[in-house]
Amino acid sequence: MTNENTHFIFDGEKVVISPDLQPIVIFLQEIEKEVESFLSYDKKLESIRKQYLETFEFIQFLANKLKENSIDFEYTFSEHPEKIAGKLNLHRPIRSEMIVLFANLETLRCLYIAYNHKTSDKDAVRKLAMNSENIKLFLEEFCLNSDNEWVKKNQERASKITADDIKKLRNSLTHFFSVDKGLSVANAMIDEKSRKLESATQYKAKFLSPEDMYEMLKGAALLLIKKWNNDCVTSLNNGTNDFKDRILCVRDIVKNQGVIVVMNDQINI
Repeated sequence: MTNENTHFIFDGEKVVISPDLQPIVIFLQEIEKEVESFLSYDKKLESIRKQYLETFEFIQFLANKLKENSIDFEYTFSEHPEKIAGKLNLHRPIRSEMIVLFANLETLRCLYIAYNHKTSDKDAVRKLAMNSENIKLFLEEFCLNSDNEWVKKNQERASKITADDIKKLRNSLTHFFSVDKGLSVANAMIDEKSRKLESATQYKAKFLSPEDMYEMLKGAALLLIKKWNNDCVTSLNNGTNDFKDRILCVRDIVKNQGVIVVMNDQINI
């Protein structure tokens, strides 16, 4: 820990960091890219399908024009274009999306544990991550906090969801690839019906969509960044190394245990 200028400053829009903390930001950015890509597959495929059908309609229009003008033109598709478009109507893997999101949650939580407990020992972090009370504290402080952007936009719904609800949902999904009684998963396309069902059962039925969970996690990540910023400023003002000692533990756990992404064009064998 030799860098005397270790800092993590967030102005509400962008983060200004010292070079020694770049691995943390890069690591979090890569995770966000993967999650966004996974959650956007369905929308991307639907967009491609619509564009494909529009292209096919245009081809049909041109073919009719050729026929009207007695221009000979013969072409046979190996497979009817509408069937090809139909192949892009894939079943959305809602449960798999939620499992990916909970993996994202676990990453944020473990980074916070490294920071909060001033440790970069992977075994110590894993042990602390298994503690039920630590899980509950993180969910309440970051995911269900009234300052979380998703909670702000969904105050009534959020007030009905507890840390235990989220923990049980996580366990039922990751352990059994299913859902238990209580908080359940719903497609964002049926949000209106989900809200009506919640109201009809006085919130005995509670639903989260992958989109809900993703927005909640983005809100949690933002609160974590704000905490690092506030702790950094306080540490600098007080002339202490407390923030530096904590954040470098996060840096070390990322450098030593984080996944290294190797792109295809980087492999020259």
